[in-house]
Amino acid sequence: MMLRGFITGLVSFLVAAGGIGLCHADCAALHGLAQRHAHDMARRDSLDHAGFVRLRGPAGAVAENVAVGCDTEACARRMWMQSPQHRANMMLGGCQAVASAVSASGRRYWVMEIGGNNANGRHGRVSLARAARRGSGHGGTIGRDFSIDGDNAP
Repeated sequence: MMLRGFITGLVSFLVAAGGIGLCHADCAALHGLAQRHAHDMARRDSLDHAGFVRLRGPAGAVAENVAVGCDTEACARRMWMQSPQHRANMMLGGCQAVASAVSASGRRYWVMEIGGNNANGRHGRVSLARAARRGSGHGGTIGRDFSIDGDNAP
């Protein structure tokens, strides 16, 4: 009983501090969404957010990071953490489902779907971010980051 109270207090503290959210997304569905998108990008050999707005709802995804050019998940996560927009997505709280797929050209595409962390499984805005590892064949830059609500959309 004491442990239960401690955990409840800790979770409340973290939520109030803004460092973590409660997960109200379907983590298995998020992983499926991430894997399908990784396979789709690899099939098309294209780094993008195709279909995210249309497909995110049932899984409860509120943000998506995509990347290309890393051989490992640790590399993709490091690349995302070095970008303020990607890091902001990762700090939203909730579930984080990561998947990858390799294209016929040998490029590995990574997708991270971030789940909702409020009672209805959504944040007020949806964030998308993409990154390309330098020298990966996608312009050699970190790429652009934008949010669906148009705050900084191209």
